[in-house]
Amino acid sequence: MIFYDYYSDVPKVVLQQFVTEQQLGRLVTVSDSGQPHIGLYPFLFLGATIEMHLHRKDEQLADLWTNSKSVFEVDEILGTIPSHWIHPTNAAFATAYYRSAIFECDASVSEDPKIIAEHQQRLMMHYQPEGGYETVNSQHAMYHGSLNTIAAITLTIRECKVKWKLAQNRDRQTRAMIIQNLRERGQPTDAEAADAMQWTLDHEASK
Repeated sequence: MIFYDYYSDVPKVVLQQFVTEQQLGRLVTVSDSGQPHIGLYPFLFLGATIEMHLHRKDEQLADLWTNSKSVFEVDEILGTIPSHWIHPTNAAFATAYYRSAIFECDASVSEDPKIIAEHQQRLMMHYQPEGGYETVNSQHAMYHGSLNTIAAITLTIRECKVKWKLAQNRDRQTRAMIIQNLRERGQPTDAEAADAMQWTLDHEASK
């Protein structure tokens, strides 16, 4: 993936909100033999770190024990547009729109029940702020089984690469036309794509 500056021009606060709002993210690890693995997981984004958990028999946990370098990615797929929206005959203008943030990380692993419980409690507060559960505590008998089958993963972020591919390489008139076409077409993600593209126009105008 190529990270052109115009696709990466996203204010830090906007990016943090985007990442925080995602329900799941992708963890990429590499085994000691060089085989990449990928998994989809709930997570907690804390700015400089990302917290999550893995089952102790997960192949990705085995990867992290031997190689702490990892990647965590979140994205929002906004769909595709036909080439003729931009050019009447050139198929090369068909494209896809999405928002993605890729974090290159160093992972630390803990099987300490107290640390795992603290991770899980923070995760529950994020995903289930309304409550409806007993506080996760390593001393609570109800949680002994689950806390002893998972490991707490803390990903310390070394670098963040951002690509919000929303037609920033097109002039404002072309983007306005694409936005109008998206709203008129009305496919499931077209409204979100139009709003995201409109954000780029508003962001550039505010500079």
